[in-house]
Amino acid sequence: MVKDKSTRQSVLELLKKKQELSVSGLKEHLDITEMAVRKHLIKLEGEGLISSRTVRQPMGRPVIFYQLTKDGNDLFPNNYDKIAVEILQDIKDSMGLEAIDTLFNNREQRMRKKYLRKIFRDDPLKERVQQLVDVQDDSGYMAELVEEDSSETEEVATVTFEQFNCPISAIADQYDKPCECELKLFREVLGTDQIERVSCIAKGGKSCRYVVQENKKSTY
Repeated sequence: MVKDKSTRQSVLELLKKKQELSVSGLKEHLDITEMAVRKHLIKLEGEGLISSRTVRQPMGRPVIFYQLTKDGNDLFPNNYDKIAVEILQDIKDSMGLEAIDTLFNNREQRMRKKYLRKIFRDDPLKERVQQLVDVQDDSGYMAELVEEDSSETEEVATVTFEQFNCPISAIADQYDKPCECELKLFREVLGTDQIERVSCIAKGGKSCRYVVQENKKSTY
């Protein structure tokens, strides 16, 4: 039963990260047979957690691709719902947008204190980013380091990480401030201003993807 639950969760997480996969695509990431993959998919589809679509191929049999339904996506951490958005709207209407900004600035400051206890800014950049990824993953962001081949001629180390879930997506869809505060938080705790967000779930991306470099050294 433990193995079954573990595999079930792995299938759901893969579909969350990759958006859409076939049976063979899932099998590449799981240590089970295609028949076992199909059994899990049949069960998950029967529960309404995934759906499928058939894609015809130029040659050979059509390929069936699977993706999460709304119920499937709702299984992943989402700490804020429509009520939270409505409350923020009420605050905005009665106190102005500045009050919303203050709320998220205060939240960012609280999180900064918490994160700085777990991220060591004297460590190499990749280790610091991994520490941040670990904290974010524990908080439900499904964060992971992106392993990329770096050129030996690169003067500045570059580290990339992704977050495949946004627990405050309902709010981030309505307000820019949460994403601004997140970027500010990462710069503060990693000790570098050289962080770029190259994709964002709130803007329609499949993940929030960040590219991080050390601060450029002054030539003076």
